[in-house]
Amino acid sequence: MNGHTEQRHTPRADISSNVSVFQQGDLSYLGLLLNCSDEGLMISTYEAIEPGTELNLELVDVRPDLDVHRTGFCQAEVVWSKPIPPSLYSAGCRMKAPCNTLNGMIRSYQKTEPDPVG
Repeated sequence: MNGHTEQRHTPRADISSNVSVFQQGDLSYLGLLLNCSDEGLMISTYEAIEPGTELNLELVDVRPDLDVHRTGFCQAEVVWSKPIPPSLYSAGCRMKAPCNTLNGMIRSYQKTEPDPVG
């Protein structure tokens, strides 16, 4: 154990689909969603993001098996950032004001069964 105490209040779900993360406004690509919980996101990035940075995120869930995609939005604060050798970084973010679509996306990642198509 590394001595780090888990501070997450809700369990996180690993992501099995491709969820791209963009900065709202200029739609610059930040990276991929690695896992999430009801309150937070962990993303991979090409550059370190300083803790305390406020982000306006757009997450795009591409599901080729269903030929659909979903787009969710939220504000987020970067809580931590660390390197993923050899050339990536991971950032833990606390979500603020996720839209209803993003809440639905997160709920679907937390399920163990596939979503039925409606």
